[in-house]
Amino acid sequence: MQKASVAFENVAEEPDRSRHGIALSEIENVLVGRGVAIWQQIRGLRPYPTRAEMSPRVMSGTLRNTVLVRVLCGGDEYEMRIVGDAIVQAQGASLQGMTMAEIDLVLPGYGSLLRAVYKSAYRKRSAAAYRGWFVREADDRSMFHETVVLPLGEAGQPPDHLLILAVYAMQPGEKPR
Repeated sequence: MQKASVAFENVAEEPDRSRHGIALSEIENVLVGRGVAIWQQIRGLRPYPTRAEMSPRVMSGTLRNTVLVRVLCGGDEYEMRIVGDAIVQAQGASLQGMTMAEIDLVLPGYGSLLRAVYKSAYRKRSAAAYRGWFVREADDRSMFHETVVLPLGEAGQPPDHLLILAVYAMQPGEKPR
């Protein structure tokens, strides 16, 4: 498998531990940018492509860094359907098949945080990108991330899935435990 690039500008700067939204045009990571370009090309003039159009074949090269989330209960709940192994490593656990409520039982507060991010993209019916520092509570490891949430669904309907592409880089100087 192809290894994902995790290079970001300014990662070596002192982290402020914050996460913030960025414009799609500000995405620095090549892999995340490639996923956005594929999504934009396939959607054309529509608000978003369908889940079927964003097949694993189309997304090859990004699958390790991809999460497919199914929208449940009209956007009030979400279920992680497919989780790439780079995401599992960054999260410190496999959350595949879990709803955000179930994630909160295992990692208190994390499911609620994800639900808020997903709900924002669902309601706006548009892509959302984020960059910043992520602290994995299981072992307190700090990682810099760049993430994009891309809605998927039928024309004229609310999104039925969200496609997440994310890349994580360990804090400079930190050694794996």
